[in-house]
Amino acid sequence: MKKIIITGCSGYIGSCLFFYLRSKYKIIGIDKKKTNLFTINNYDLLNFNKINQILKKEKPDLIVHLAAQSLVDETVKKDKYYLNNIMATTNLLKCMKINNLNNLIFSSTAAVYKVKNNLINEKDNLNPISTYAKTKHECEKLIKKSKINSIILRFFNVCSSMSINNKKIVGELHDPETHLIPTVVYKNLHQKKVYLYGNNYQTPDGTCIRDYIHIKDICSAIDKSINYLTNNFIKSQIINIGSSSHLTNLQIIKKIDNLTKLKTNYEVKKNRKGDVDKLVCSISKAKEIINWKPQFSKIKIIINDEIKWVKHLKKINIKRRFKNYI
Repeated sequence: MKKIIITGCSGYIGSCLFFYLRSKYKIIGIDKKKTNLFTINNYDLLNFNKINQILKKEKPDLIVHLAAQSLVDETVKKDKYYLNNIMATTNLLKCMKINNLNNLIFSSTAAVYKVKNNLINEKDNLNPISTYAKTKHECEKLIKKSKINSIILRFFNVCSSMSINNKKIVGELHDPETHLIPTVVYKNLHQKKVYLYGNNYQTPDGTCIRDYIHIKDICSAIDKSINYLTNNFIKSQIINIGSSSHLTNLQIIKKIDNLTKLKTNYEVKKNRKGDVDKLVCSISKAKEIINWKPQFSKIKIIINDEIKWVKHLKKINIKRRFKNYI
């Protein structure tokens, strides 16, 4: 059984991926945040010695690097992004080199791309605007420079929840929450006001267009990337992971209203720095290289699974926290 290390294993994607992969691989989780879902190594990637020790001890076949300062939020201090993204990745790559480990899957972001009206493909121009996107792009460059075997997955808007053996449910619980679908579903069901960032973008209704991808499809893409990377002699690949769907923020709100049978109370606020008009991807390379395509990313499935997650949070008495402008 192959051995996989997941960094950021306590996070949203990391937790879901742990459960998704655990029957196929031996999974070793690393995260500076603790979780009560499973046992992990409670280490910070900024602690070079600790990371070097665990890589030396475990000698994994592959590392899935998810750990990051991940919200597109310009109110977060820039040094946090630098430390948790660039420095953490630098440490990991150095430790991999010391321990002769050569296989890495890295979670990057669609936010590195320059805005365009057509589907975005991997050869399109880059223009990272937010601090988050800039640091992710720097990490991509570090990985390419390292010359290890790597697949960089540029994720579009990851969302929704997944059930584990019909017993557990795992979903998104950022603190604070800033993403559209979890925010609107939660506030719709709790009948609280939603604030939209801008309605003057170059889109049909003036609100941002995004490409939404179900967390189960993300896990599937990583699984197929693991299979490809451990069975092929390659240097590097960059692959978009999205659904190619075209949905505006207002369309999402209307679809949520239709499924919950409740009316979302929303108010438009000024544009958020770092947001762009449209981000929708081409997934032709993912189909060709790793034989992947989304199976769960129809918006109705995404919203219904998010509704299940919000109801689960209510059942276990967990309240989502939002910044005062969300």
